[in-house]
Amino acid sequence: MENNSHIKKLFSHTVIYGLGIVLNKSVNFILLPVYTRYYTPQEIGMLTLLQSISFFLMVIYALGMETSFMKFFIEEKDVKKRSEIYSATLIFLLIFTAIISSVIFFFSESIVTVFDFTDIDTSILLLKILCVLMVADTIYRFPLLLFRAELKAKTYAYINLLTFVVNIIANIVLIVFLKIGIEAILYSYLLSVIVTLVVSIIVTGKYLTMSISLKRIKEMLKFGNKFIYIGLCLILIDMSDRFFLKYFFNEKVVGIYWANYRLATVMSLVIAAFKFSWTPYFLNLSDHPENKKIISNIFTYFCFAGLSMFLIFSLLIDQFVQINILGFQFLDTNYMYGLTIVPLVLLAYFFSGAYSTMNAAPFFTDKTFLILFISITGLLINTALNFLLIPILEMNGAALSTLITYLAMFLIMYYYSQKIYKIDYEWKKIFRIGLLTAVFFLISYFAVNNITDSNSIKIILNFLLISIFFFVINSTGIIKLRSVMNVIFKKK
Repeated sequence: MENNSHIKKLFSHTVIYGLGIVLNKSVNFILLPVYTRYYTPQEIGMLTLLQSISFFLMVIYALGMETSFMKFFIEEKDVKKRSEIYSATLIFLLIFTAIISSVIFFFSESIVTVFDFTDIDTSILLLKILCVLMVADTIYRFPLLLFRAELKAKTYAYINLLTFVVNIIANIVLIVFLKIGIEAILYSYLLSVIVTLVVSIIVTGKYLTMSISLKRIKEMLKFGNKFIYIGLCLILIDMSDRFFLKYFFNEKVVGIYWANYRLATVMSLVIAAFKFSWTPYFLNLSDHPENKKIISNIFTYFCFAGLSMFLIFSLLIDQFVQINILGFQFLDTNYMYGLTIVPLVLLAYFFSGAYSTMNAAPFFTDKTFLILFISITGLLINTALNFLLIPILEMNGAALSTLITYLAMFLIMYYYSQKIYKIDYEWKKIFRIGLLTAVFFLISYFAVNNITDSNSIKIILNFLLISIFFFVINSTGIIKLRSVMNVIFKKK
């Protein structure tokens, strides 16, 4: 019963964090019809590549301080010392990021020429906007981390609601009404980040001081430095495929790949919400005598939820994007060529989340170097696969490389985590869920898709398959849906 209460608590945090993340990160998904209607695949491809560079740089900008801040802030109970940690982090990173962005801004023209973009002038403008955005984006994350550290999930969600509203409105105004170019996407996000930062600083005012403790900064940098390399590895795993596609093909292929990758956003948002809630949650669970049973139980529910989402979206996404409403389709026909990558991306997100669940063992045993080792291993695997598969399978090769990489990282982390902190996972139950998921996916792929060309009939048949899947899961007792409902609606 106690395990169920922990699952309910984690689920409630995941839902609330998920709301915040969905609101903040789903803008690209929601506005996909707008982006693909007003911008060409080449333009979106150029923006995607430059944003990928910024995501890589953001890891360096943060210096691993996100993980350090979370750990030090949670472990420190004194309000005055928490203020010291929070203020020192903000001031130090503000100075550090402003210096780096100034250098990149000055050399922006030289940097973009390396990538041989079709539209040099626009690419220079985008990079200059990103220089400002990266400073604001780095700083604004830490008030949100503070809310997570204090388990203030609702505050986190409200702040992200504000970000979402500003971002959506700005996008619509700049793109649809003012007809501004591709840079409108960055201007909109920058505005939303600045508004969020100002409000967050006001809300966290009690922790703000004008002093900076160099001692604290040194301690946090020492602990967090390995997470810089971990973050760089993960960013390269997630983003390098775009550059391989550009190298072997062109910006148009990158744009189509990005648009279809966004269709898996729902899964990525759920996984991101779980990661956001899981890290502070298991850190607060470290001294609990039943933490192994709790983690095992949570992992089973995670696998059920993740594989269920994979099945639902894999079966329905092709038909969903083709629905025509008032002359609009969710995905413009110029981009539908890449729909085959969606199931691969969904599974990649699933194994990314499963890998993160195993991170509790290195943290509990203070052997976080394992995470760095596995991240470097994953990067090497991913690089080799990209070189091998992308020239042959194009976009499918890129997505498959990411999937295989995260599967390998999960298996390696499981092997080592069991050596240092053995947990008895419910593998028989998880295997049965996975087997049923595979069976129903293959039925849809080979049978439903060949029975009819009617989009409506395919939707009906796939909904029927999904319903049968849940019926079998429940009737065989693998997962009792009543218990899932109890978790969702917090029933005793």
